[in-house]
Amino acid sequence: MRRRQFLLSAAGASLVSARRLWADHHIVSWDPLVVVFDLSSLQGRYTRVEDFYIRNHHEAPANALPMSLRIEGEVAKPQEVSSDRLKVLPVREIGAVLECAGDPVRAISLVSDGIWRGWRLEDIISLARPQPAGAYLHLFGHDGFSRSVPLDRAVSDGWLVTQLNGRPLLRDHGAPWRALFPGWYGMDSVKWLEKIVVATSPLPPVGNTYLEMKRDPSGNLVAQPLPPLRVKSVITAPASGAVVQRGKMLARGLAWSGAGKIKSVQVSADGGTTWQPAALDESASRYDWALWTSSLDLSRPGVVELVVKATDAAGNSQPEQWPSNRVDLYAYNVCDRIRCVVV
Repeated sequence: MRRRQFLLSAAGASLVSARRLWADHHIVSWDPLVVVFDLSSLQGRYTRVEDFYIRNHHEAPANALPMSLRIEGEVAKPQEVSSDRLKVLPVREIGAVLECAGDPVRAISLVSDGIWRGWRLEDIISLARPQPAGAYLHLFGHDGFSRSVPLDRAVSDGWLVTQLNGRPLLRDHGAPWRALFPGWYGMDSVKWLEKIVVATSPLPPVGNTYLEMKRDPSGNLVAQPLPPLRVKSVITAPASGAVVQRGKMLARGLAWSGAGKIKSVQVSADGGTTWQPAALDESASRYDWALWTSSLDLSRPGVVELVVKATDAAGNSQPEQWPSNRVDLYAYNVCDRIRCVVV
């Protein structure tokens, strides 16, 4: 379903008024709701709230949820934290990409970038005084979804957010509040957060969901937690299959990573045989995506393959092929490749 159809539907009224047709998103699934964002329609750096991707695991709860958060488990002082209680804590903002762990490499994706506003989880959890035995946070959403996060990561990277791009969270984005872990995949950023349990061990995995699966040299499957956001870049223009005129052409796209700012982006107009550096917008914060552009000389008619490869500040670069021992597609970040016809 295209965006205009969606906006005119009664169910779409909770996301956006039908008068506001700035960008583009597409519904992939209705139950649970999954909405992808067309990166090529991005205006500026941040994704408009109306177009921010959605990856729900269950049906979204009703709009009117109580704004209270229970903190219990391995703590000295269990807490029932209300929104009024949180008003005494420092309110902060952060620009950060949020990406689904199952996001493919393409311009229509389960990824968006926004400005989030809320509180650091460190400040909130400290109210309950975690005990030395506590090593994990179990995060429970009102929809029944739950995740475990190491306590040290939650303290250093975790947020409880109530606003996106200066507006209160919408229902399908987790209203009244959600967890946020900048630099990590979106499944940990539990929506409609209602309870946090400080525990000695993580929740058991649900099958192979959200696990990196590899075959060792003996052929045995080895599972481990997913890493931070892998370095990744996509081409947003030209579109795959586009017909372009011979001569100079400005290609553009986005790049991001959970391991630090994007250090460089390289672009190839011959399938990866030769590369040239792209220009980067240096204004991005550590967790924002970087905007890149590259002027390509497409002087020969015919089919050309454009490839993009990003490298982050930690020295991680996108692979050109997926590792042969991986049996899952989580954190998939191979170089984006598109084909165009030069006339």
